[in-house]
This record gives sequence, structure tokens and C-alpha cells, in this order.
Amino acid sequence: MNSSSPSSKYKLNIYKIYVLYFIMGIHTVRGVYIPYMMDWGGLTFFQIMILQSYFMFVIFILEIPSGAIADRIGRNIALMISALSVACAAFFYSIVPIFFLFFVGETFWAFSIALFSGTEEAFLFNTLKTMDQEKKLPTILGRTQTINLIALTISAPLGSIIAEYISLQFTMTSLGLIYLSAFLVSLTLKEPKIEGEKQAQHYLAIIKIGFQELKKNGVLRKLCYERIIISYLTFFLFWTYQVYLGEVNIPILWFGFIAALMNIVNISFTIFIPWMLKHVKNKLWFLIGIDMTIGFSFILLGFATLPFLGIILLLLIRGFGNSRNLIFVNGINRQIESENRATVLSTVNMFGSFLMAIAFPFIGLIVELNPFLVFIILGLVVLFFTIVKRIKNEDL
Repeated sequence: MNSSSPSSKYKLNIYKIYVLYFIMGIHTVRGVYIPYMMDWGGLTFFQIMILQSYFMFVIFILEIPSGAIADRIGRNIALMISALSVACAAFFYSIVPIFFLFFVGETFWAFSIALFSGTEEAFLFNTLKTMDQEKKLPTILGRTQTINLIALTISAPLGSIIAEYISLQFTMTSLGLIYLSAFLVSLTLKEPKIEGEKQAQHYLAIIKIGFQELKKNGVLRKLCYERIIISYLTFFLFWTYQVYLGEVNIPILWFGFIAALMNIVNISFTIFIPWMLKHVKNKLWFLIGIDMTIGFSFILLGFATLPFLGIILLLLIRGFGNSRNLIFVNGINRQIESENRATVLSTVNMFGSFLMAIAFPFIGLIVELNPFLVFIILGLVVLFFTIVKRIKNEDL
């Protein structure tokens, strides 16, 4: 096989995915999201959580069908539709502050996330497989997270500036314009062809495979469970940290800059975790140490009324919580057949979406009752699931 053919034409996919992750990370509303929803949108925090519960429920409904769509029509086409859908979501969200339009926007956004989730990982895995470099997937995914976080870091203060000098509304409108460029990039992706990969099966048959794979493969099932449960618990930090900053009297001017600092720490951890995985002898104990740190940091945050201490704890939770998924990548992908990879990964994410859809209203109620209490509860739950881990070191 000469160097100019089969695999070389797919190599650019990796760099295009990097560009795609950067564009999708330019989130101008992220650093001021709670003020956007409450001040411009006129919602209470509980209403925001109801909206997010609906968002996660839609992801839950669409997760497997979207993965099946990706396996059937092509993962490159699925990524194109995902980029276009999220652009539409941002535009719907910024027309006028009507609750119904927010639901429409969340529907488009949920479809985009469901379609993207698992598909991009499967797309990258097959691209690397054409070059016999599958083992690089954790490093590549670490880089995509880093690139995404760099964009988030740049755009968080930018969003604060737009909100201050133009309007809160335009922080979302500009997001739609930015995401249209992601769609243009996605048009250039080339679908990798894997030798021996089966042709896409009937839609319902593909959906069934996702459940069957998890049912018959105990190792895969345990890995997926361990991957999503604590990572999804730490995701609640995104919805509560701005409330916390307000409770400890940090001016809103600094919200975007603190969000940027959290992303900088996250970038460092997405580089640090893959590097550590190459040097640690026992990945399981490494994972347990990370999860214990997350749990105790949440609990301490529930008592931290000093802004400086609270920010330190936010940084620890954000850094470890987002990057811990990289520990599971090789173990999970070793257990899945290539042609249905997106379907199986989407099945896994579906369960996490279902759990979050149930939890969001309760988080909203607890925050309105006592914002500090929610962190203590999250910390205790994280520690519980850390103690009852069932995976083995060789599974990772």
C-alpha cells in the first residue's frame, strides 16, 4: 500500500474535526447564561431546570435513533445535520423571550447533541483505523476537548462584553451565526471506509443492536455505567456555579472571566490525564483518586462562603470532572464492533440523558431552597458511586 492512497485522504478528517470542535466551542452566551435566561428570558431558576429537563428528555428519546441514523446514512452526513440543527436552535432561542420558542430551540439543540454524541468518536476511530493508529484515539479526543475549551475560554469573556455593550439577546444571535460556519466545515468531511465493515442494516435492527451489545457484554456495560454516572453528576456544576458566584457576592462582570479560568484548568487536565495514563500502573486507583477528589470538593463547596476557596473548588471539580472520560475511551472501544460503534455509544449516552432529565427539576428546587445544599448532596452521591465501583483495572 503506497503512502498516497487509502488512508492518506482521510487524514485531513482529524484536522477538520479539530476546526469543528473549535467553532462549536465559541459559546458567547455560556459565561452569562443564567443572567440571559433570567434577565432577558424572564425565567425563574426552577423554570430553567424544567427547560433543561425537557432538553435531556429529548436527547434521551433521540439518542439511539440519531446513532442509528449516523450508522445508516454516514457519520459525516450526521455531523453536517448536527451542525445545522444547533445553528437553528440558537436563532430560535434569540428571536423573542417566549417560553414556547425556548422549547423549540431546545428541541433543535437536543437533536444536534444527540446526533453528534458518539458519532464524532466513531468517525474519528474509523479515520484512525484506516491509518492503523486506533490507539491514538484518547490523545486525539483529549486534543479535541482542549481545542473546544480554548474556544470556550476565549468566548466566555467575549460574551460578557457583548452582553454589556450590545445586549444579552445578541450573545445568542451571534452564536447562531458562528455555528453556521461549523456547518460549512462539516460539508468537507470524508467518510472513512473500513474493510470488512458491514453495510448499514434496517433502522430498527440497528437500534436493537445497541441494547443487545450492552446486554451481552458485562464489561462494556460496567465501563459505560462508570463513565456516565459521575461525569453527569459533575455536569450539574455548569448550571449551579453562576448561582453560587452570586451567593458569595462576586460581581457579574467577573462571571465570564471565571468561566474562562475554569476552561483553562480544564484544558490543562485534558492534557494531563492522557499523559498520566501512559505512566500509571493502575488506572483503576487513578480513577478512584479523581472521583474522590470530585466528591470531597463538592462537599467543601457546600460550606465555602469565601469566594477564593469556592473558586479553587470549582476549578478542581471542573478539571477532573470533564477529563475523567478519557480514562474509559480505550476500554469501551475495545468492546464494540466498528460498524455499530455510533449506535452503541449513543445507547450509553441515552441512559445518562434519562438520569439528568429526572434530576434537573430536583436540582432546581434544591437550589431555590438553598444553593449550598445542592453541592453537599452531589458530593455525597459522587462518593457513594466511587465506593461501589465494580470495574477492574484490566477493563480500562
